[in-house]
Amino acid sequence: MTIRARTFLNRVLSVIRPRPRYIPIDVRDIIANQEATDVVQRFNDLYYTSNAASDMVWRGVSILKNPCDLWTAIEILAKLQPIVVIETGTNCGGSALFYADILRLFTIHSKVITIDINPKWSVDPEENGITSLVGYSTDKEIIDAVGRLVRTATDERRGHVLVMLDSDHSMKNVVKELQLYSGLVTAGSYVIVEDTNVNGHPSLKTHGPGPWEAVQEFLEHNNDFEVDYSCQRHLLTSNPSGYLRRRTI
Repeated sequence: MTIRARTFLNRVLSVIRPRPRYIPIDVRDIIANQEATDVVQRFNDLYYTSNAASDMVWRGVSILKNPCDLWTAIEILAKLQPIVVIETGTNCGGSALFYADILRLFTIHSKVITIDINPKWSVDPEENGITSLVGYSTDKEIIDAVGRLVRTATDERRGHVLVMLDSDHSMKNVVKELQLYSGLVTAGSYVIVEDTNVNGHPSLKTHGPGPWEAVQEFLEHNNDFEVDYSCQRHLLTSNPSGYLRRRTI
């Protein structure tokens, strides 16, 4: 058979052959499969322990986040169009800056509040539409200040309040944060508990009880929230079982 004839035959076959179908698999099915879970957890542990995210920046500011979690955050912001975003754990301010920029990109009028005892800003938060509160996230003065800011925003117009917890990762602190901030979360919105992967879930086995254990404790005594596993559909995440959605019923 000549090359020309073979080329023609291959073109014909490419048309008449059935093309492979990609059947989407729900992330809950993957989690339920031990072999698949092992693969996902090994890769997540590899990514985390390699410290691959340590040199990530947003507009020149360090942002220590898993890129898939950042993409999930974009999707949540676009869907909910929150009027308030609350973040505990400012660090260098990269994530707060990222959220504020994404909200402006989507022309969503929102107040971004970030809290840290020692924020390391290299940009002016106020100039970027961010309210930076200095103190421990569980201090009464901070809680009162956040409450006032949320009430002012919700008095102006109705909308979602979104909370992201990323400060002290001890179980005791995260449980307290969940108790203090979950009440601000509107129905259908989220409290996102970050770095639930530590203490062997699957990374940093020597950490001790942390965010993962705090989530289990919180859910055991709170039926208003449920884990939204669809937020883990990209499989690479630092927040397994950490996307807690407030029920709408």
